[in-house]
Amino acid sequence: MEECTQIAILLDFYGQLLTKRQFEILDMHYNADCSLGEIAGQLNISRQGVYDGVKKGKEALKSYEKKLGLVSRFAKHEKTLRAVLENLKGLKNVDNADYQNRIIDICAKELEKVISEL
Repeated sequence: MEECTQIAILLDFYGQLLTKRQFEILDMHYNADCSLGEIAGQLNISRQGVYDGVKKGKEALKSYEKKLGLVSRFAKHEKTLRAVLENLKGLKNVDNADYQNRIIDICAKELEKVISEL
């Protein structure tokens, strides 16, 4: 995943754990696509201050993900749910009741796993 996208997602999950200033800087940089100079001008701080804020904020977000793993767990659950949905949609075209029941059982087990990990 591209780093900009990764940081934007981490910011969605953990942004409120950052300092107000770090969140503001990262939000402007990654979500509003502002340059360091533009952020410095808007926040009335030095470009170096913005750079440091971005660097420390990114480190903090990555540290939160490493410790808590919410983004990776979310991605794993999303992948499982999409697979379950596709399997269930595919049952419309199947006339074999035994096959349908096996697919339903597999889907139910996958959903139980997701629920138990929430």
